[in-house]
Amino acid sequence: MTLRILAVLFPAALFLSGLAAPASAVGTAALLGTWEAARTPDDERLYLTLKDKGKVEVIAEYDFTLPGMPGKRRGRSTTFGKWSVKGDAVTITYAKVHDRLRYSDKLPLAEIGLTGSAVGLKPTGTIDPQSRIRGAILWKAPHEYKLKPTEGSAASTLPAPLGAPAQ
Repeated sequence: MTLRILAVLFPAALFLSGLAAPASAVGTAALLGTWEAARTPDDERLYLTLKDKGKVEVIAEYDFTLPGMPGKRRGRSTTFGKWSVKGDAVTITYAKVHDRLRYSDKLPLAEIGLTGSAVGLKPTGTIDPQSRIRGAILWKAPHEYKLKPTEGSAASTLPAPLGAPAQ
């Protein structure tokens, strides 16, 4: 008798738990890999790599000039941290910073001046002033998205990465 009750209750419990789960939940496997912001007109890059066991690398690449030295040099800063997902909310944690991102499988590319949509991670909530991601939307890599220069200026639309030499 007890087995019959369990045989009826278990599938019902599974069904009800499925109804309680967020409709837009994303699995860990779909998030693993590299997510990159659109490149700036100056070819600055910001990307993160979500790895197994909740590990993450936040990477910024940029050009800089050393005082008294000719030409530009390419710089790179890497920050290590942890990541987690609950529903479609992704949290990146490093150096006492908590970046909150929302996963979308159809994020409009209009945000960067293109048509269509793509898989992306968009910042939500209050952005920590020490955030390396700041307000950048991250798109599943590989891609060749590039921000268009603003009128009258070819200046970068992403803030300078923390730790970057002053220009």
